[in-house]
Amino acid sequence: MKRVGIITYHQANNFGAVLQCYALQEILKRLDFDVKVIDYRHPFTELIYNPIRWDIIKKGLTNPRLLAGYLFKVFPILYKRAQAYNSFRSRFLQCSRSVKSGRKMLQCFDVYLIGSDQMWSLHPTNNIIEPVYFGEFTVPKGSSIQGYGISSNIESLHTIGKKYLTDSAKRFERLSFREEIVRDEVYQMTGIYGEVVVDPTLLLNTEDWNHLITHNPIDEPYLLTYFLSNDTDNEIFRTKVSDFAKQNNLKVVDIFDIAYSPIAFLTAIKYASVVFAASFHATVFSIIFKKKFYAFRSSDGRDIRYINLLHNLGLDKHIVSTANISSLALEDINYAHTDLLLDALRQHSIQYLKTL
Repeated sequence: MKRVGIITYHQANNFGAVLQCYALQEILKRLDFDVKVIDYRHPFTELIYNPIRWDIIKKGLTNPRLLAGYLFKVFPILYKRAQAYNSFRSRFLQCSRSVKSGRKMLQCFDVYLIGSDQMWSLHPTNNIIEPVYFGEFTVPKGSSIQGYGISSNIESLHTIGKKYLTDSAKRFERLSFREEIVRDEVYQMTGIYGEVVVDPTLLLNTEDWNHLITHNPIDEPYLLTYFLSNDTDNEIFRTKVSDFAKQNNLKVVDIFDIAYSPIAFLTAIKYASVVFAASFHATVFSIIFKKKFYAFRSSDGRDIRYINLLHNLGLDKHIVSTANISSLALEDINYAHTDLLLDALRQHSIQYLKTL
């Protein structure tokens, strides 16, 4: 049985990061691989998701108002979220012992699988290149480094630069990307052509994800919002969202007000009447649970991740501008054609994994 070690952002207290790791682990287990999530601890990830923020506390020593805000508002939320995520990881992820640097990489795997998620984007690592995510570590003789569903953005790729990207790509026995635009840009910069595969969350079907769903805590029909874009972070837009909800007799529920764990995130989407998203994984799970949804365009370029997916699944009309809420309708989506397209993409991606 081939031993596979996954390297990804599993330690981030981020819904999508943890769920895509879980999905990749589960599909590899079904394919009869011996799987572990390599518990690599990136320093910046450890800092920003630690509820005890010593950097804020230090600043608060000379700013009592900042310290009070952190201790009484921010810390309780961060602590509750960290506890929930740690519980999920403990229950559902099969992690190795912790690894602090590439020099101490575990030497017990046949395949080191880097991905999915934004492994080649720089904003998750504080705009610093993390060598481990680019395969810069020693592996045992006969073992390989491979990539699955690596994502990035064009700005990060250009900042990383042609030489480093080319040298990195050559370390990989195989590369695959989550978006065509990223695959094509890497090819233009390095001459190395990878495949395009689906995000791991799409490798599991609705029934698979239903096993994690819990009781719905909201007792009335609701519009669920999950916005990670500056374009949606303003009072005018929020007022339009509220007006849309009132017109359709729905309560507005923001994901961050009710979901502190990956399971709560899944449950919130599962039972929503409609989802408004500026988020890749909120869009993904809206599709998985066959919800009514709209994905909003973003001026920061991060929308390419879900725009690419929706285009491939024939759901382009559900990509909308923040200015178009008044023209939106609460209509059912015929998922029959989408399911056929998704199944073809899923089977192609599973075949890629079978040949690790």
